Amino acid sequence: MEKDIKLKLRLSRMDRSLLVAVPVTMILVFFALLAMLSAYQREAVVSTVRVSHTLAANQRNQLDVYLVGRVEMLKLLAQQPDVYSMNLERQRAFAARWTKSSGFSHIFFVDNNGQGWYPLEDGGTYRNQAAEPFFQDISSHDVFVTDPFLKDDGPITTVCVAIRRPDGTRVGTLCGAFYLSNVQNAIDDNQVIYGGKCYILDKEGRHISIEADNGWSYDSFTGGSDAEVALLKQVYESGDDLDGKVKIDGADQYASIAVLSKAPWVVMVCVPASEVMRSTVWMERALFVIAVLALLMLFALAHILKSWRHSDEILYTDPLCPCGSRTAMQQLLLRLEPRHDVSVTVLYADLNRFKYVNDTFGHEQGDLLLITFARVLSRVFDGTLGFTARAGGDEFVVIMTEVSEAVVLEAWQQVELELIEESRRLPYCYWITSSHGVATRAAGEEKSLEALVREADQAMYLCKQKFKKEMHDVR
Repeated sequence: MEKDIKLKLRLSRMDRSLLVAVPVTMILVFFALLAMLSAYQREAVVSTVRVSHTLAANQRNQLDVYLVGRVEMLKLLAQQPDVYSMNLERQRAFAARWTKSSGFSHIFFVDNNGQGWYPLEDGGTYRNQAAEPFFQDISSHDVFVTDPFLKDDGPITTVCVAIRRPDGTRVGTLCGAFYLSNVQNAIDDNQVIYGGKCYILDKEGRHISIEADNGWSYDSFTGGSDAEVALLKQVYESGDDLDGKVKIDGADQYASIAVLSKAPWVVMVCVPASEVMRSTVWMERALFVIAVLALLMLFALAHILKSWRHSDEILYTDPLCPCGSRTAMQQLLLRLEPRHDVSVTVLYADLNRFKYVNDTFGHEQGDLLLITFARVLSRVFDGTLGFTARAGGDEFVVIMTEVSEAVVLEAWQQVELELIEESRRLPYCYWITSSHGVATRAAGEEKSLEALVREADQAMYLCKQKFKKEMHDVR
């Protein structure tokens, strides 16, 4: 018989299953939500970067188109005779006629020697710009867009195109300055998800912003700023659009940077990482509540299981002897009743002259004798052969399956030997003996186990009568 036969006696109640299932289910739900939260956060980040990347690319395209329009306008103007003639009076009249209609704030000319001519500034102003980096840039390019710079009335940039005569000879550079206010305002008005912001940056990492008093100013993401925008450096080194993380004002941001093709600028769309994670706060709170409830229920379950174990011990363990109770015996017989495919053997035993011990040495010694007898039976039969239970008084039952008569006989001989050894340890003169009866229901036999127990009890009774007769004859 199985060694864990006592475990098979536990009651299978629905309330117990439910009490175990609820906290286990909550723990599984917790881990499932944890996995969902992790996946949701990853998807939120991926989605945010995807949207930011699209917005940055759209803004870059918008700026490129705007700059292309400015460049094409200047190219068209540079082909006019009033421009490539390099005649100051004709250029002044041309500038007066075309500045406002072309959309530039002002138009000026620079010859090949770096002499600048601002025809509409104070009636015409000359500036020698040969030593300035500006002249080096425009003279070495057919088309050049300067970095934005700040004037009192707003940010401004200059588009420059080469002035060539019909024979292709370069005679100077036509420059048109225009304000970036409208462009920047359009970008500021863009709705960036999660409260993000869109920036136009030059290669120095500077961007144009509006302060609280609506005054235009330059902010820098490099130099003395606490911003960490290594990503911006990577973009300018590679010339490619990139997505990544930056830090602005001490806060982590998911950033997408798109490079303009018509100017040395980039568009950077930033979204605060904290705002992205805030979208999952409801799930984090749900996880916390479930975790607390699951923990409380685990503590409750541990207490309940401990109570069950204690109640099972009371229910299925004899209160006096180290063996199963009558209830345990009945439960096991109920489980074995329909098992006609296995043989069942019942051994019924009780102590001889037990009343004599009680009457002569007291009930305490009688109890010790019962404990000793139960310990011997359990030691010999339990686990490998069967299950021992106290039927009541000094009567004990051993239930076995699939054992032969020879095995039972050998086991009982071992019981008798151990009882002799136990008798020598008694503080009084008494030989512990027992009468027993054995009955077996063979596999396939139609016989109730209740009848089998009565049969074993009857065999035990006959053995006891034989013992009494032998004791009487000895006297």
